[in-house]
Amino acid sequence: MPEAGSEPLPRAVTDLVPPGLIERLRRQVPAPGFVSGTQFLPTLPRLVQDLLDAWGLVADGPARHGYAALVLPVTGADEPAVLKIAWPHPEARDEHRALRAWAGGGAVRLLAADPTRWAVLLERLDPRDLDGPPVGVLESCEEIGRLASVLERPAPPWVSVRASDSLRLLVEDLDEVRAGEHAGALPRRILDRGRALALELADEPGIDAALVHADLHQENVLWRPDPGEWVAIDPQAMAADPAWVVAPALWNRWAEAVAAHDTRVHLGLRLEVLCEAAGLDPDRARVITELRILRNAVWDVQEQPPDLAEALTRHVTIIKAMQPA
Repeated sequence: MPEAGSEPLPRAVTDLVPPGLIERLRRQVPAPGFVSGTQFLPTLPRLVQDLLDAWGLVADGPARHGYAALVLPVTGADEPAVLKIAWPHPEARDEHRALRAWAGGGAVRLLAADPTRWAVLLERLDPRDLDGPPVGVLESCEEIGRLASVLERPAPPWVSVRASDSLRLLVEDLDEVRAGEHAGALPRRILDRGRALALELADEPGIDAALVHADLHQENVLWRPDPGEWVAIDPQAMAADPAWVVAPALWNRWAEAVAAHDTRVHLGLRLEVLCEAAGLDPDRARVITELRILRNAVWDVQEQPPDLAEALTRHVTIIKAMQPA
């Protein structure tokens, strides 16, 4: 008997949706009240056609994908554009609002949005990113820091994902892990230290003060040919301390961290370069990055993915690099 979610999809889906996105969506665990990736996939062909018709667009090439969204190049707008349709999940809820707030300054320009269908129409950017040569890893961190500074502003009232809530949920999940069958998956001292830090930060008055792109990593920065500049894409809008932006730039381009003579020094240098460009306190950034990586580690312990051992090694390496020597 095939595994749940592995049943063959209609030809209309497999002709449209890249295999990588199909695989990712089949693995996604939906938030309460949201559809699973497996339920969402068969709806995509009709959804795409309805949006093309509504906005007077024509597909202009094969679809690409992000982590959990279909991205289709289109013509018919005032300029070459891409139609992006996200699998419904909480982190994507405020994408169109964040892009409107940034209005193209440091971020991809929003041309139209249909929030009820989790769809946005965006300017078409050059596909090159900061994820490898000719861009050096420290140069990528400097550029991410610069963009973080450009994008930072006071958190608007519409932001639905808040750092304080994330930290309190982390404490609950830490307690669950420490009391459960996987209690030994992470070092106890990392769990205890993380719990204390999360409780402390969750109650700080400014922890939800800024609008932050919470997934600003090297693959989420693309090149805008005119006037020639890097801009952010795929915003996960969050009300958070500005230092919340740092962690993704450390956990991406991981091969270069492993290849470094001293991984701890390498990761610390990444953080310092990013913080200097963004105007952030590096000590504050180390604490928040430690908690963000612990958040990822706890999720992996709970979900038990096939690459768990490799993932936990990466998480623990970053956490230890952030802690005082």
